[in-house]
Amino acid sequence: MPIVGDGSRRRARAVVAGAVLAAMVAGGSAAGAADRPAAGEVKPRLALPQQPELAGGFVPTTPTRLLDTREGVGTEGVSGPIGQSPLVLDVSGVSGNPSVKPTAVVLNVTVTEPTSGGYLTVYPWGGSRPGTSNLNFRAGETIPNLVTVPVGTDGKVALYNAGGRSHVIADLAGYYTTDRPAATYVANGPTRLLDTREGTGTGGVKAPVGAGKAVSLKVGGASGIPANAKAVTLNVTVTGPTNGGFLTVYPTGQARPTASNLNFVKDQTIPNLVTVPVGADGKVDFFNAAGNTDVIADLAGYYLDDAPKTGGVLQTLSSPTRLLDTREGTGTGGVKAPVGPGKAVSLKVGGASGIPANAKAVTLNVTVTGPTNGGFLTVYPTGQARPTASNLNFVKDQTIPNLVTVPVGADGKVDFFNAAGNTDVIADAFGYYVAGDHLGLADLKFSAATVDASADVAGVDLGWTVTDSDAAAAQTGGSVVIRQQGATADSYVGQAYTIDFLHGQSLWNGATYVSGDPASSSYSYHFYVPRYAGSTSAKWVVSLVSLFDSEGQRQVLAGSALDPSGRSVTANTQVPSALPGYSGVSNFLNTVDDVRYVYNGSTSLLHYRVDAQDQQSGVWQGTVEATGPGGRTLRGSFEEMSYQGQQYSPCQHDIHYATCDVYIPLPDTAPAGVWKVSKVTLTNNAGQTKTYSGLQDLPITVTGNQTVTVAGLAASATEVDNWRQDAPFKVLTKVAGAQNGVSSIRVLFSNMGGSCVQNSTTPSQQPDGSYSVPATMYRTYGNGGYTCQVNGLVVKDGAGHVSVYGSAFFAPELDLKVSSTKVTAAPVVKSAALSKTTMPKSQLGNWSYVTYVQVEPGVAPVTGDSAYLYDSTGKEIYQSFGGTSEGPDGKVSVGFPVPYGLAVGTYTVGFSVSNSAGLTSYWGMPGKPAVPGGPLVFTVTEG
Repeated sequence: MPIVGDGSRRRARAVVAGAVLAAMVAGGSAAGAADRPAAGEVKPRLALPQQPELAGGFVPTTPTRLLDTREGVGTEGVSGPIGQSPLVLDVSGVSGNPSVKPTAVVLNVTVTEPTSGGYLTVYPWGGSRPGTSNLNFRAGETIPNLVTVPVGTDGKVALYNAGGRSHVIADLAGYYTTDRPAATYVANGPTRLLDTREGTGTGGVKAPVGAGKAVSLKVGGASGIPANAKAVTLNVTVTGPTNGGFLTVYPTGQARPTASNLNFVKDQTIPNLVTVPVGADGKVDFFNAAGNTDVIADLAGYYLDDAPKTGGVLQTLSSPTRLLDTREGTGTGGVKAPVGPGKAVSLKVGGASGIPANAKAVTLNVTVTGPTNGGFLTVYPTGQARPTASNLNFVKDQTIPNLVTVPVGADGKVDFFNAAGNTDVIADAFGYYVAGDHLGLADLKFSAATVDASADVAGVDLGWTVTDSDAAAAQTGGSVVIRQQGATADSYVGQAYTIDFLHGQSLWNGATYVSGDPASSSYSYHFYVPRYAGSTSAKWVVSLVSLFDSEGQRQVLAGSALDPSGRSVTANTQVPSALPGYSGVSNFLNTVDDVRYVYNGSTSLLHYRVDAQDQQSGVWQGTVEATGPGGRTLRGSFEEMSYQGQQYSPCQHDIHYATCDVYIPLPDTAPAGVWKVSKVTLTNNAGQTKTYSGLQDLPITVTGNQTVTVAGLAASATEVDNWRQDAPFKVLTKVAGAQNGVSSIRVLFSNMGGSCVQNSTTPSQQPDGSYSVPATMYRTYGNGGYTCQVNGLVVKDGAGHVSVYGSAFFAPELDLKVSSTKVTAAPVVKSAALSKTTMPKSQLGNWSYVTYVQVEPGVAPVTGDSAYLYDSTGKEIYQSFGGTSEGPDGKVSVGFPVPYGLAVGTYTVGFSVSNSAGLTSYWGMPGKPAVPGGPLVFTVTEG
């Protein structure tokens, strides 16, 4: 249901003025520690590994509710507000076609009923949380914002709430993909299309939209928008509502969805960016649920699907990037000042922060904060006349965001105009659009229409030509994807084969450069058609071609957007005689006493590794399902691909004997208890599937620390002297809620350059009520000492209740380190003497001199030495380095071989001694202290 209905279920509180949020806009201090897994630990599916930020074209959808924490939608049926644990939302199936994977999704995200002020960040699951925000809110406020977010690992995105607890709703507006023909974006605005106050777009009728009523707006074929536009992007604003309610924008002629685009309270003015498919008659409807309200709609751009060169494809940034913050002087040349009334600030976007100079448009999350008056903000291309449209409307002291997609001005800049008062402005870049009007593809064709692969793989050549009309382009390139055609359009079976190509280069295992210059270059690739398929005849097609040049142009051609005449080859094939086999699963959780523990107080990552076999067609994809208490299930999946002739990800070894990584998010709502892998489903490259159900594999114990809790962690000493012997210490903690006493405490150490070990898990209770367990830091023999950090703690009570802490279990961190005693002094020499003082010249090279050194007692023993030989003029003529040891009496032997060829005469020896802390002292050398007791001199004699 929409956020706010008739008021009988819940009412939003009006908070349109007041103090600024405690955490206004996520920035330096608002960005918390990265959520696990760390960036780079888990990578999402990439159709084009060479171009990881290429999101491709857009497929608009009717607004569809994917998440509603009030109703348990998108949360496995579990309802309730979210706290500071990321909520992971599966968006992998938004296309309705398993072969069409979203690279990014467009979501209308709404926060409602927050218990305190804060912000919400939406980001790809599997990497680090960025330091930017998508929505900022105050306690009790209901506020939406359109979000374009890249899709992360296993088709999932994460939503992080920075303050208090809040309900979150997400409605799908569309998705980007490279797996099917999709629309490209044409930035064109802002231009006012609808204003019910002025009769704009309503045939001159000046009247608000009534309760339960809708107003239709002609967009296709009007105001410069082509009649065949697939979707339009509008900045929609509600103003002067007489009641709280919501507004839904949807294609005329279609059933009104239950999703909403804006939610408002009485008298509020609130904007939101809306991307909506165009109805069959070229219109879109604006439905008002309650009361009367005026509605304004400003065009930001539109999408076309029959002219991929006209519009732009989306390129996301590797992470959202803050381009403008007038509070900090970011993007203003260091000037820290709000934007004044009737003033504008210009921001360089084209050619800055990874955005190419030829970008057609940029997508910015723009936030106004701390305005001294009510007003509005307009974002528009620098150099063009300022439009009458607005992007944000605000009241005094309000912090409010809105997604803005704006054309880039001729000088690569966009302007931010503030109508009244002073206000700070923040802009975070999420992506940009680049066109491909200079690029072209020709002569895409397989060398044969049919091949016989029934006995073995069959080779066939694929050729193509890339053209570029831009004379400035010095390089062109791209990728080609070949797949086995499925039963329906834009459906495929088996792994994708992705091949890169680049002008002037024949890439290893990639395409061969044949001839030509950047204006027109030809390529070929020898493709081996696999032997096995789901039937005795299989069609292989070029499913995707991406093109780029050195001037920043991009073009994506997928499915039916490619010339069908030569992009396929039909093969006689063989049907596999066996289904995929499963031989087990492992994971990467820490095991304590043969039990795998994980904490569910925050969203954790379950990393499984599946062993699968298919000796004929090979393993393609699979799913792992884990079942916990009450029959609750969680699942994760994998899909293998070939890149540059090799298996790419997420499977190791080869596709016939594959070990594949699967990542399952464990939400904080997962019930405590034992979870087991209950089902594994495997599909081979022929499309044959086998499910292994009824499994009881790899049990893990989930705990939320709800019964037994730990308050604080300490050590009997945070520094221990282990320089000459093992050093004992105790780990101490206070335990609450234990029933029948505390039976065991297990400590896990993350040993950094050293080693600590727990001696016993049986705790001893101290006079202050705390518990201790003994541990030892082993003696250090070098490396500058040891540091052991506690990264895991398992506490059990006598009734069997368990609590876990530390990063080893994705649980609250433990701040306890035990280190070797700090050593600040290098060894001090008391005396030194040579083992020999003379040597005949004939014996040189046959003997070694030894310097007997007496050192003062120190914390760290001597473990290293060096010796230097000087002639009578003070010139260094020889040196040696080695290891040594210090005796119980403080004696150290520093030896060095006497080299051949020394002349008869007198020589002086200098030396150094180093302790195991890495500190060194030098003696008897130029510029260094003299050797106590006099210099070390020896003489080479005749004979």
